[in-house]
Amino acid sequence: MKRFTTIITMMIVGALLVLPAFADDHPADQPLKAAVDMGFVPFAFLTETGEPAGFAVDLAGALAERLGRPSAEIVDVEWSGIFAALFAKKVEFIVAPTNITEPRAQEMDFTEPYMDTAELIAINVKDKDGIKTLDDLKGKVIGVNTGSSGHTWLVENQERYGFEIDQYDRMPDAMMAVQVGRIDAGIGDLEAVAYYVKDKPRLFGAIAVPTGQQYGLPCRKGDQFRNDLEQALESLKLDGTLAELHEKWFGRPAELGSAATLVYAGYGVFGLPGFELTYHELP
Repeated sequence: MKRFTTIITMMIVGALLVLPAFADDHPADQPLKAAVDMGFVPFAFLTETGEPAGFAVDLAGALAERLGRPSAEIVDVEWSGIFAALFAKKVEFIVAPTNITEPRAQEMDFTEPYMDTAELIAINVKDKDGIKTLDDLKGKVIGVNTGSSGHTWLVENQERYGFEIDQYDRMPDAMMAVQVGRIDAGIGDLEAVAYYVKDKPRLFGAIAVPTGQQYGLPCRKGDQFRNDLEQALESLKLDGTLAELHEKWFGRPAELGSAATLVYAGYGVFGLPGFELTYHELP
């Protein structure tokens, strides 16, 4: 696979309003602008030399190539402001792992799914004999990245399991609070949390929470670029590039028939707003 020249643009959410919007939303001769939440390993993070790396970074580069764009420009935005960046046209789409949900599909158009996922609850290793099931979370404090799918799950299940919620700007911040004993547990997307804790001896991935969730690439509502992006994504599935990236960053091949290998009919997500049952030739 080609190596892609990727430009990292560091941005704070408060600066979004003063940055100029595109004169052309998707200029063919300019880098493809994709939003990430930097530090969400293994999807997007900075190496020791300050270079962006991760599954989402590689995916953006591969999509840029298939779309005929000169490169991918990775724009770092905290998760709490990432949709605002999309709506304000500071980026062309979001390549950070974004769970497909009906409320989100009301506000933006998703591509077809490209990965299946779940949630993972991590705890301090000293508590692994006492926290083994969701029922063991009663009275515990669980940290989460504000506005994430894990945050949604906590809110929906707080009354049932009786835990408290502590919010953080980034997933690693929540996990650090678990490491130092400030809170009891942290929750996040399974792939990201599993990758994060594997070299942290004080953390333990304790409880996987199946959710049936899938990641898609969000675009602005009504933006026909979504269809072009989806065709590029499908080409990465069909030639095995997406499966290669999956194995590179998650240490296991994508399962045959999973969202990483399956090409779906139409554009978007069947049953959700923005879906178009339109025939198109496979790339």
